[in-house]
Amino acid sequence: MRKMIQKLKAMPIPPLLKNRYFLTAVGFVIWIWLIDSINLMDWISERIHLNSLEQEQQQLERNIQTTRQKINAFANPDSLEKIAREQFYFVGPGEVIFIIEDEQ
Repeated sequence: MRKMIQKLKAMPIPPLLKNRYFLTAVGFVIWIWLIDSINLMDWISERIHLNSLEQEQQQLERNIQTTRQKINAFANPDSLEKIAREQFYFVGPGEVIFIIEDEQ
């Protein structure tokens, strides 16, 4: 055990590790990056989450725009009749409807 301690004491210490300013800077970076309550890792994960929420918001805004267009289509009687005929197979008086389905 003593030989090991003597070998460790005999090893030269790099001058950079003796510099108190370098050690303070390294300690500060470790503190900011890992230990602080608002650390860098949490900030990065929150930023990623924020970006995903912004993408979801854009998708929802596109959905809202599509829904508004559909609502405006229902306000016009001609387009309302077209939608009723195409989607719900409504017919007018004296009309006959034929439905042809494609076989695939």
